[in-house]
Amino acid sequence: MNTKSHHRWMSDFLEEMGLPAQAEFQGYVLFNLDQNAFIATSRHNPDSSHQQLVRPCDWAHCYPYIMHASDAASGLGAEYEIRALFRLNGRYLSCSV
Repeated sequence: MNTKSHHRWMSDFLEEMGLPAQAEFQGYVLFNLDQNAFIATSRHNPDSSHQQLVRPCDWAHCYPYIMHASDAASGLGAEYEIRALFRLNGRYLSCSV
């Protein structure tokens, strides 16, 4: 998803985070600080409720809206941080929101 098509807040967010304008917003991911890992759903069956913790942020399950990520985090029962996931020059970067 190209950030140029987003509302003005995305440009402001990128500027505040020090990211270039060509960073592509991928969605929101959940990060567990205690485990230093991201939540991912089953790759074989994404509709399954089976979830696992993964280390590379590009394997994390992306939520298109922050409200979906917030609902998922509150349903997990543990402390999860919501992060925005970006792709920049073929690499992934997550930032706390």
